Amino acid sequence: MSRLARSLVRVAGALVPRSERREWREEWLSELAALERHGADGTPGPVSFALGAFAHALTLRRTSWSWTGLGQDLRWARRSLVRAPGFALGAALTLALGIGANATIFALINGLLLRPPPGLTEPERLVQVARSYEQDPRFDNFSWPAFEVIADETAVFASVGASNQAAFVLGTGDDVEQVPGLYVTGSWFGTLGVRPAVGRLLQPADDRAPGAHPVVVLSHALWTRRFGADPRVVGRTVTIGGEPYEIVGVAAQEFAGTEALGAGPQVWLPAMQTPPMGDRLPFDEWGWSSFDVVARLADGVDLEAASAAMPGLAARLRAAAPVNDGILVLLAEGVGLDPEERAEARRLSGILLLVVGLLLLITCTNVANLFLARAGARQAELGVRAALGAGSGRLARQLLVESLVLAGLATVLALPLVLRAGAVLPALFPWTLSVPVGVDARVLVFLAAVGLATGLFFGAMPAWVTSRRSLAGILRDAGPTSGRRTTRIRDALVVAQLGLSLGLVTGAALLGRSVWNARAADPGFRPDGLHAAVLALDRTGRYDETSGLALYTRLLDEAAGLPGVEGVTLANQMPIAGGHSRQTVRPQQDPALAYEAEYTVVAGDYFTTLDIPILRGRALRGIGREPEPVVVVNEALASMFWPGEDPIGKVLAGEPAARVVGLVPDVQMRSLRAPGRPAVYWPIEQRYSPFVALHLRTADGASLTAGDLRALVRRVDPELPAPVVIDLRAAVRDSLAETRTLGLLLATFAGLALLLATIGLYGLVSFQAAQRVREIGIRAALGARPLSLTRLVVRRGLILAGAGALGGLLASWALGHALQSLLYDVDAQDPWTAAAAALVLLVTAVAAAWIPARRAGRVDALVALRS
Repeated sequence: MSRLARSLVRVAGALVPRSERREWREEWLSELAALERHGADGTPGPVSFALGAFAHALTLRRTSWSWTGLGQDLRWARRSLVRAPGFALGAALTLALGIGANATIFALINGLLLRPPPGLTEPERLVQVARSYEQDPRFDNFSWPAFEVIADETAVFASVGASNQAAFVLGTGDDVEQVPGLYVTGSWFGTLGVRPAVGRLLQPADDRAPGAHPVVVLSHALWTRRFGADPRVVGRTVTIGGEPYEIVGVAAQEFAGTEALGAGPQVWLPAMQTPPMGDRLPFDEWGWSSFDVVARLADGVDLEAASAAMPGLAARLRAAAPVNDGILVLLAEGVGLDPEERAEARRLSGILLLVVGLLLLITCTNVANLFLARAGARQAELGVRAALGAGSGRLARQLLVESLVLAGLATVLALPLVLRAGAVLPALFPWTLSVPVGVDARVLVFLAAVGLATGLFFGAMPAWVTSRRSLAGILRDAGPTSGRRTTRIRDALVVAQLGLSLGLVTGAALLGRSVWNARAADPGFRPDGLHAAVLALDRTGRYDETSGLALYTRLLDEAAGLPGVEGVTLANQMPIAGGHSRQTVRPQQDPALAYEAEYTVVAGDYFTTLDIPILRGRALRGIGREPEPVVVVNEALASMFWPGEDPIGKVLAGEPAARVVGLVPDVQMRSLRAPGRPAVYWPIEQRYSPFVALHLRTADGASLTAGDLRALVRRVDPELPAPVVIDLRAAVRDSLAETRTLGLLLATFAGLALLLATIGLYGLVSFQAAQRVREIGIRAALGARPLSLTRLVVRRGLILAGAGALGGLLASWALGHALQSLLYDVDAQDPWTAAAAALVLLVTAVAAAWIPARRAGRVDALVALRS
């Protein structure tokens, strides 16, 4: 029992605050020994005494950390910071930069990835339904007949809806505008659980028959902008695509569709109003896949159970039509982003969070260094407090409370930046965001958590140093040499700053080189001097295939007469710039071999205008000049269908079959980073498309403005809406928009980090030079030249910079690895880029160390010895 009692007393002694620990432990052990020697009736036994000491220790600990004590520390921290307003404001602004940047990026992640699109009911019960193939994995949409099969899956889904994205021409005459919108099934709004602001939304009764129910639902933004938010808008008629549509309702203000990226829809029309493609409607076409499907899970069914039922649904689709051979049905939880978009958004957001996290780490190390220097300069004050009875733990707590107060001030200063996130981020992010990016409770909690963690991080170092020192040590160091004991720690912090800065500088250099390399990229066509005007005839309601081809002929003739124009053509999609279209193609000799290739219909001198060489065979002729079905294929398709053979004369299966007359190189239709996909080119009269882009190539030095192209369209048909005009050279450049945007942000953050590291190095070298002023005076008195004294101080800065450069190689490697997918024609571990960044760091370090070194070299020996 005595051994147990002594063990309990030792544990109790460890709980006592450090300043009183030794005194209380000795007193308890002596009293316990007296009890063991002279214990009598009525006195506690050894174990009872030890338990009482244990309770007393807890009381002492609770008293030490009482609210009264914390209040005293808070008042002391406030007075301490008020006495040094320059230090407090400078450190707070430095921290606010890092805290605000982190919270702002989190606001983006919150709006894009964590929060569902607003305006939905129970969004956690929604799933996206998509098709894929074992040989060609993807997350793709469905045809209308396939949607009808999915909608019958009532055992898993409570309801199913589908949508098809389109651009609509709204109004007539001079009051014409093109707005984004959706064709949706009557079940779509109900599946999402959207509520109207005015009137009603589309219902299953609106899906009666093709073209039988011309009604429209407006977005709240369009209703406000175009109709002045008039509640009597329901029942009025608006012209869409040249046809009258009755307005039946307005969607809720917070609802901006289900897509987080891209321009939000402004109008919703019944899917049954989808116009025909030539003389064919999509409702019986299994091969026309354009409908995005969303479903609400049935009660009691979770995502895992629903996914388990999808192989059976895929089997029913395969049995329904041969085009579905090998089809898979996939589910993704929620709406807003499909899995591919979500993965890309996670990757970009993660990179941004990593970058701003490094910036915050640099700011914290900078402020921690300032706190260490300040704590060293306040050793006399701390010594007096220690002499008056404050233990080292209490002193450490006071320093930690001061750092938390400063972090709280920095958090408040960062709040305006975070509140502006909704306006700043959409302008900086390389995609168009349709979801709100703003501050909610989750963002505010994150901001407060980052502020708290920051205060603990940069305040922990001086607090830990103080807690490790005895009263004698504090009193001994309360003099002009007080900073020497923390030199190694301050050196390590500066080295960490320099290393992290090198990582950011290297990352910015890699992205900058990628953007520069893209200037000389070969996308498979020549974008210089190439412009396009996008037209959508199917949205006007005035053109069928015959009249559409006649319009295209007039457009080509008029465009060819413009001054400075060297070539004109038409196509249903543009390389890199958009309008992407795919079609399943099969070789006639092996119809089982199929691939969904890039599908381009062209008119005029397409390959000449885009400067795509004909490798074998010939190009497609103009409108009406091909007597039989013919196609041109690219090398990727030829090597897939006819490896090692001449593709000229080969036949693609279909109704009708088409003969290959030409072979062209691969063109990067979607991204500079992705290799060219298999592609097939059709004459436009054999695969009519009401959606086209008029391409024009101008001679070197010729000027062609968007106004010229719009005037051209007005001359051909004054009632056509103004076309969207695209500069293909700019489109190729903008295809690396995410690389350019992140590069700009990273360069900005790298510059700030390098500035902070430079200031930290300058401050450390200046401090150490001041500490060595007597040594420098002795050296000067013994005949040392000013240049040698300058080199003495500069050498110290270079040693720290060299250590930072070595440590920065790891940060450069990690950040380069994270940026790999954003780079173009440059290795993430490129040694020349890393060497250039290290050179920038060393030059900056020399500049930071030169000023205090030059000042040290001019020290007067007599003054230095006297000081």
